[in-house]
Amino acid sequence: MNIEQLLKKSNLRVTKERVDIFEFIKTKHIFTYNDIQNNFKKIWRSSIFRTLNLFLELLILRKVELWWTAITYELIDEKHHHEHMKCEKCDTIISFHSDNICKKLFEEAKKMWFIIKSHNIWVLWICKKCS
Repeated sequence: MNIEQLLKKSNLRVTKERVDIFEFIKTKHIFTYNDIQNNFKKIWRSSIFRTLNLFLELLILRKVELWWTAITYELIDEKHHHEHMKCEKCDTIISFHSDNICKKLFEEAKKMWFIIKSHNIWVLWICKKCS
């Protein structure tokens, strides 16, 4: 994904802050506002939040509702649908493919005349290293 082209296509300014933040989050699986702030000490707090909100609007990011942490984000990757597991001892977070689980979830919703607008599956576990 090329952030410069996406911003231009949406008639938005290409700024160094937006590009820098995007390049940083491309290297992360899951991240928080604090991860960005810790990496970019010279970018104002409000600029980081505006950029995150812009990326959410552009459907570049999605919020990952992990009950055990602050607001968390990840890049949207339509080819790789997954959910998350967190070790309750060492806080390691891993992702797992959830295509079959989600397919079943959507089938059940359809049977009951529900339309799923959003979903989130999380699993709390103890990893092999900690057990």
